[in-house]
Amino acid sequence: MSSTTKRANVAFAAINPYVENNIVSPREKVINGKNMVEWGDGNLYPEYIYDLYCNVATLKAVIDGCVDYIIGNDVTIIPLRPGMKGVMNIKKDTIVEQVEDIAKDYMMYGGFALQVIRGRDGKPAEVYHIDMRHLRMNKECDVFYYCEDWSRRGVKKVVRYPKYMEALDWAVLSEEERNLHASSILFIKDIRTQTYPSPRYAAAVKSCEIEKCIDDFHLNSINNGFSGSYVINFNNGVPEDEIKEAIEEDFNDKFAGQENAGRIAFCWNDSKEAATTIEQVQVQDFGEKYKSLEASSRQRIFTAFKANPNLFGIPTESLGFSAEEYESAFRLFNRTQIRPVQRKIADAYDKIYGQKGVLTIVPFSMDEESATDTIVK
Repeated sequence: MSSTTKRANVAFAAINPYVENNIVSPREKVINGKNMVEWGDGNLYPEYIYDLYCNVATLKAVIDGCVDYIIGNDVTIIPLRPGMKGVMNIKKDTIVEQVEDIAKDYMMYGGFALQVIRGRDGKPAEVYHIDMRHLRMNKECDVFYYCEDWSRRGVKKVVRYPKYMEALDWAVLSEEERNLHASSILFIKDIRTQTYPSPRYAAAVKSCEIEKCIDDFHLNSINNGFSGSYVINFNNGVPEDEIKEAIEEDFNDKFAGQENAGRIAFCWNDSKEAATTIEQVQVQDFGEKYKSLEASSRQRIFTAFKANPNLFGIPTESLGFSAEEYESAFRLFNRTQIRPVQRKIADAYDKIYGQKGVLTIVPFSMDEESATDTIVK
């Protein structure tokens, strides 16, 4: 066989760009024949966002920290019904638990939803938090669809809800229309120019992916370190594929992985000429190279939230962070990032109750006993 023919038989696989193939786009698409807008590729953008939240430590720390700041030291609300102090529904969800859930949705997805169930008198009798992962809607945001598994193909169990109507609009409805609106959805989002909300860290999604991939790299380095660092040559012939696979499997079981560091490999050979050889591959120390990349990605995530890492228990490389610096950083962050979310939450309950000042949030304080002033009433 000529050298030209040999070169023709050698092919290199094209490397697929990770960003293009693994990051779910938030694009919106109207489903043909249905009055519903898809949320992202395959209708799975919120699932992708939730996966980032679960697997990117920095993102989770910021979101959970923001939620703690939003719910403050306490949350109270006027009773829906006599004897229901702080309890929002028959499942006995408290107002603190409910505000915590919707604050997390808002920080994670850029919006939140509440299901309002009216009593026979037309007044709100129960309020439930609706997980944004499971909610889809039409372009006008006045029809909502709830399904716990949008990834499932074929027939799905989908529940349809109308948009919540405030008291004045409810008063003019017919009896039939009131029955249709007995259970409805109040939806709040951070952006008006599109159907679905947008996470405030949307511009830092690639940075989240970088942090996630670096974690995966280190885990794989630990689990597969031996196989990635050495080439083992067996110099006594080429066995059948089944024998090769068995040898590889046995060798990996014995010598690869985090539990096998420093173990000795024994080889038995017919002669010195047929000895097994092990050659070490000079692999770059990507762990060290990734440190600066990881730090840069983490900083971009904080930048997207307009947050100081020290506010979330993540120290910076500075010489220190005094109590005065913390207070100053928190006042700015609270004023620009936390209070606007608290107001949106308070306004949502005002719409449900049909009056102002139904929700009270005691602001966050390092010293709970000193937090007596309210910022949302």
